[in-house]
Amino acid sequence: MKKIAQKKRFGLLPVLSICAGLILSQPAFAESKPFISLGEYKFGEKIPVKKKFKTKIFSSRNNSSVKIYPDFIKRDMHVIAKDNNKDILDFFVFDIQGTLSFHKKMKANEHECLKNFKRGKYIYRVFNGDEETAAGELEFR
Repeated sequence: MKKIAQKKRFGLLPVLSICAGLILSQPAFAESKPFISLGEYKFGEKIPVKKKFKTKIFSSRNNSSVKIYPDFIKRDMHVIAKDNNKDILDFFVFDIQGTLSFHKKMKANEHECLKNFKRGKYIYRVFNGDEETAAGELEFR
């Protein structure tokens, strides 16, 4: 008798877990679908469907004037001025409040290591004379 009762219980367990998974996944499915208000469109009009979604993940660290990459072991950032710029570049780093944290004039193929920064986000800007050639964010963890 006990073996029969256990088999029924084990058959019920997968069914209950599948039902619970479907119920708990409903909010995730609802958030992934785009919301279209049908009251805004007249009868017979085609509803525009957005096929491509723009998402901004992070600003590009590799651009035409400088190359920026992290050193994971030492928690530093390496900045290299690319050789396609023959002029001197001005590399600025600002904190989130806009206070200047670092400034360096860099020639072509010059390497600079950003050290001793506190944890947080910083903004960098690169100028070639009066023209801004690159901008983005740095994050020290």
